[in-house]
Amino acid sequence: MREHSDTTVIVCRQDFSENRILYTYGRHAKELKNEGKTFLGPVFESMIEQAGIVEDAEEVGLMVHIRLRPMPNDDRWYQIDFVIQDETMAYYSNFDGRLPAEMVHVVPLSGGLPRKMFIAVEPLDDVAYAHAIDAKLFQENDEMGLPQDQTSLTDFGLEVEASMEPTENDGAEHFIITRVENRAESLPLPGPTSRATGGK
Repeated sequence: MREHSDTTVIVCRQDFSENRILYTYGRHAKELKNEGKTFLGPVFESMIEQAGIVEDAEEVGLMVHIRLRPMPNDDRWYQIDFVIQDETMAYYSNFDGRLPAEMVHVVPLSGGLPRKMFIAVEPLDDVAYAHAIDAKLFQENDEMGLPQDQTSLTDFGLEVEASMEPTENDGAEHFIITRVENRAESLPLPGPTSRATGGK
């Protein structure tokens, strides 16, 4: 489907928090190096389930393809329509009943905002893997080439920090466990740019 998309977003598994998988995302290696992490949200979770790629998405990641024109006779593409825009984000939703009635976040770029877009998902391909490896996302892999899962307090929304404040333990270093505020949002998609990126 990449050859039919105007933009492809690479989404790679990076963490696990509050019983949900967190992903990093970008169109290429440079963007994948960002520190932002996101949940997929109900819309993408439904698309992944309908596409039959739940295992791929949960273990390593997926690609989200975006195009501005419908793809005839291909039900892997879902139409989302513009709803509203605020200062930093535009919001789209699917109205034909194929996806949950949830908003899809779209970041406005230089190409303006279309009234509708079409999105699809599929497993990571060789190009996406190359970008992920270049971004050093899969450095700590197991023998199957998959990211290592190591449970820690951060998996449960907690973090540990050392403190030298006096305690009953003769001023010895001790650790404070605090709850981490979840900064992740539902996966945002890039809006169109003024520069053509392919697509048919």
